[in-house]
Amino acid sequence: MRETIAVLTLNHIGDVLFTEPAIATLRAGHPTARLVVATSPEGQAVLANHPAIDALWVRERTLTGWWQLVGRLRKAAPSLVVSLSPSSFGLALAAFLSGAPQRFGFSVRPVQRRFFTTALPFQSERHVADDYLALAEAAGGKRERRLPRLFLTDDEREQAYQTLRALGWDGTTPLLGCHPFSSVVRKEWGDENFAALLAWASNRWGFRPIIFGSPAERDRAERLATQVQGISAAGAFSLRAFIAAASWCAAFVGGDSGPVHIAAALGIPTLALYGPTDPQRTGPLGERVAVVQSPTGAMRDLAVAAVQSGAERLLAKVASRR
Repeated sequence: MRETIAVLTLNHIGDVLFTEPAIATLRAGHPTARLVVATSPEGQAVLANHPAIDALWVRERTLTGWWQLVGRLRKAAPSLVVSLSPSSFGLALAAFLSGAPQRFGFSVRPVQRRFFTTALPFQSERHVADDYLALAEAAGGKRERRLPRLFLTDDEREQAYQTLRALGWDGTTPLLGCHPFSSVVRKEWGDENFAALLAWASNRWGFRPIIFGSPAERDRAERLATQVQGISAAGAFSLRAFIAAASWCAAFVGGDSGPVHIAAALGIPTLALYGPTDPQRTGPLGERVAVVQSPTGAMRDLAVAAVQSGAERLLAKVASRR
């Protein structure tokens, strides 16, 4: 009988994306196994169409959702469960209750360590993606790459293209994607700073700015788009559709949030603006990425000129590799 391997991921966009290379690593090391991944609704959008995944389960972040996950795990009878969350007691307990003889996770908390047959430390001096890869390799995976990938269909990209045209894109002017918002206020750089940056970049390289965001951010996005003669796309796309829309951008800029990680994984030249968090630990991963961090950790101390210099360096580097 074909063995089943279950992978339990984290919740947020960037966190799930950082686990993607580990999922690919597990597939490479267990090529004949049935690979099941349980993830959040956000994670479903990130991992959709992944060629390594045989079944993608959506795990609601409720007690009912947790019980459903445990039931599905027990029914699937996996031989191996890998929990990629360093801190979730619920996922560690679900791994234990699955009945899997092999259970891999992290030893961040002593109480969670008891639920795993093998527990690795979470090493703060490296990127979190490297921790996930180390755990996957310990569970028999074969590492093939470190950088995350996203998998879009042609239909998804075509639908996004048509929506972008309907929003006012001419289909030829290079789009500069921008996500200036954050659910954490201290991570925001400020709309006026972004307006100055986008206007400068438009004049410098001929970009048409497009502002992405949620429906709740529509008013701010429309004001910013008006200031820079750009396009407001806030509320126009679901998360999955946003991934497809971002793939049409020639470059992308934003703060420490999920959309920047998505742009980096798509291979778009991406400029990430960081303040209080450590980009060495949780910065975007990609071949064409640059990070500009506030010298003090406060976003208000990040000068527009410093971000402009970062953009110049990034796009010069991209041009030199063509």
